[in-house]
Amino acid sequence: MRRLPVFLILDVSDSMIGEPHRYLEAGVEALTKKLRQDPQALETVHLSIIAFAGQVKTIVPLIDLPTFYAPKLPIGAGTSLGAALEHLMAEMDKNVIPTTPTAKGDWKPVIYFLTDGKPTDKYQDAIKKWQQHYAKRCLMIVIGLGQYADLSAMAGISDEAFVYNGEKEADFARFIQWMTLSVKSQSVAVDKQSSATGCVSLEKAGGFLEKFDFNSTYSDQDCVVFVGRCQKFKKPYLIKYDRMPTFMEMGLDLSKMDAGQKLYHVTGCYPTDESYFDWSEDKENVNPVINVKNLVGGVGCPYCGNAYALGICKCGAVFCVGDDENAQCPWCEAQLKMQSSSADSEGFEITRSKG
Repeated sequence: MRRLPVFLILDVSDSMIGEPHRYLEAGVEALTKKLRQDPQALETVHLSIIAFAGQVKTIVPLIDLPTFYAPKLPIGAGTSLGAALEHLMAEMDKNVIPTTPTAKGDWKPVIYFLTDGKPTDKYQDAIKKWQQHYAKRCLMIVIGLGQYADLSAMAGISDEAFVYNGEKEADFARFIQWMTLSVKSQSVAVDKQSSATGCVSLEKAGGFLEKFDFNSTYSDQDCVVFVGRCQKFKKPYLIKYDRMPTFMEMGLDLSKMDAGQKLYHVTGCYPTDESYFDWSEDKENVNPVINVKNLVGGVGCPYCGNAYALGICKCGAVFCVGDDENAQCPWCEAQLKMQSSSADSEGFEITRSKG
């Protein structure tokens, strides 16, 4: 039987850390489980997962549903859209069987491209290549994750572009159900000897999915992520701050803020591992900064319990500190005397991840 290749291109940049990353892992597992309950999908659908942050890798090669397993997703810095597209094109060339004059190949692939942020690499040439040689060979569905998702850079990749703006796990479950029904509709279509037909009704997504308007302007920089290390155990972690809606909504004193100042509220500190750096862009290319005056709230170390995860070394690295003013940077091993930043000071800039 001819295969229906389905590629899941998943953004695992560190702006996804926390609930979005957990939802994504659970969503892949739920999608697989639901598809296995459909006889037609079970016979035709072959799944592949490509993950991208600063680096891009195939996590699961194109494989049949009974053999597929839901993997643990990595995390890294950067959103390499161009590299992800180049990798996808190479995977299609390598693994999708083309139709020839003497034999039927695979059905037209279905691709779900899920991302929550702007690209951090040079992607224009990859998009041009995609438009010229690959766009008509598949059905590409682009999903922006989060209310601040900006898909404007992806114009030309697909006309099927949507934004998911749910907030709860139940909302995401409805979204995954919509994806499942969309894949099932493709498998039914190929059973009737026709090509991929498009997405099912957005109402099936529970009202948390809307068509993306490429002519609209979307807000950017919806979150800030810092990479730190535990002073005691040397293990890495990620501190995430999400953008606050408005000063007034949060009940903050506008007199102490600059006009147009963006504020970010801490949402958590998450343990990660050394693979984070393998998935990230080269450090010398990751250099955006933010002033501490734009950050609201703090959080402790997830490993040793130190009260402050956002300690700054003179080398610019982030690490955890406790009440002791003496500290040692786990990055450069410098001996330090720590002091707190005054709320009335001009603040200082900290190097952040690209997200």
